[in-house]
Amino acid sequence: MYKLQYRIILFTMLALGGLSGCQQDETETKVENIRPIKTITLTAKTQATEERKFSGLVSPANSSSLSFEVSGKVIEITVDVGDQVVVGQRLAVVDDEPFKLKVQSAEADFKKAKANFKHSASDYERKSELAVKGYVSASDLDSALAQRDAARNQEAMALSQLNIAKRELRKTVLKAPFGGYISKRLVEPHQEIVSGQELLQLDELEEVDVELMLPENIIGYLKQGDVGIASFPSLQDIHVEGRIDEIGTLAEAANTFPVSLRLDQRPDGLYPGITAEVQLLIDHGEQNEGFLLPASAIVAGVGTGSGRHSVFVYEPQSGAVRKQSVFVSGGQRQMARITEGLRTGDTVAVAGVSFLSDGMKVRLLDDKRD
Repeated sequence: MYKLQYRIILFTMLALGGLSGCQQDETETKVENIRPIKTITLTAKTQATEERKFSGLVSPANSSSLSFEVSGKVIEITVDVGDQVVVGQRLAVVDDEPFKLKVQSAEADFKKAKANFKHSASDYERKSELAVKGYVSASDLDSALAQRDAARNQEAMALSQLNIAKRELRKTVLKAPFGGYISKRLVEPHQEIVSGQELLQLDELEEVDVELMLPENIIGYLKQGDVGIASFPSLQDIHVEGRIDEIGTLAEAANTFPVSLRLDQRPDGLYPGITAEVQLLIDHGEQNEGFLLPASAIVAGVGTGSGRHSVFVYEPQSGAVRKQSVFVSGGQRQMARITEGLRTGDTVAVAGVSFLSDGMKVRLLDDKRD
């Protein structure tokens, strides 16, 4: 009887000892599974800016399509594509013989009208003197006055026609309105042209622009004078600063707006038509201020185009992390801007988030301030 009781007591003690050992092993296992995490504690929101890159084409800041203001036969073209010209340089000539004849005819008409006015004016003065003495009737005097005024108008008209003829003669020579390079030549000698027909295109290359087409969700945040940095795939290691010179107000293809960036200088080898990449710093204003977090802190959500993602926030009371939905409105330099879902003082995991889950126990490594 006593042996049986002894055996029962001994078995019970061994069982309790084994259970205690298992509980200790489980506790140790739980401690070992607490993952260390690197965190950042949020202090204050930052200004809402982001860097964006856009492609564009280099174009001359000043470009002009040149044409004659008169019609006729081109008898001379002194330049070709690629030629550099200076302001006032002779570029092309139209046959001026018809225009010289027109000037001669206008001069003859003007001399005739001038003589007629002189005669009419003299006749009126003579009749005015006679009318005082009663030798000329009032009706005759009025007729003389009317003839004099008509002759004066004819003289003025003839002078105007002469000036027009002289101007057209001068316009038979096409001159460069400014210095630059010929980028197009569309007419050959002995070709008949009409007034306004494009002959040449002249580009001024002292200043160049980069022409961009920017989406509608960006255009409202830009203003004239904003700085951009241009680089060129065909020109290695060249970066040129520029400033926004023009912003279009009419949307074009795919709801994009034209924007012109005036470069501060033109590097050697940079010509119209070359592809450019422009980096702009977009200021979204106070309404989009937020917290900047490393991109490594973001857990991508379903449908990433919506901006809805998640981060893990550390809860000091429980020693665990909580999965928090946030809105990512943009970013720059591997940093994401969070505009919804976080508050000042939140402690956010910034590394190894793919190994975390909602409610997981963690321990903090050295915490940083954003």
